[in-house]
Amino acid sequence: MQEDPKHDYSYYTGPEMQVLDNARHEDAKIIKHRAGDLYDLISAKPEMAKPALEWNQVEIIANKGHLELHLNGTKVVETTMWDDNWKKMLKASKFKEWPDFGTYKKGKIALQDHGFNVWYKNIKIKRLS
Repeated sequence: MQEDPKHDYSYYTGPEMQVLDNARHEDAKIIKHRAGDLYDLISAKPEMAKPALEWNQVEIIANKGHLELHLNGTKVVETTMWDDNWKKMLKASKFKEWPDFGTYKKGKIALQDHGFNVWYKNIKIKRLS
């Protein structure tokens, strides 16, 4: 995500790996809004989310535009950011009205909560060359 006074929330600029509970959260009824999904862009395949109240292990690898999302030891999403396919996905998503979404190549990491209780532990960030 990119901080800028014109953006009230991190989700206006930063792509998101969904972490909400698939069984009990309303948003999980929407395709591409389930745990492990690149939110509103790519569905996680296979679905690897653990049941509510169990810890999920996540690894997000973003390196020179190549993006991988891993959930519980399995790669569930792989894409290339900022290429023509990326731009096409953005135009077909809810983010089409947000001109800065998914465009920044540097920024900060944000953790989501959607206004609900959520817990994170053992967060590690490593710079890739």
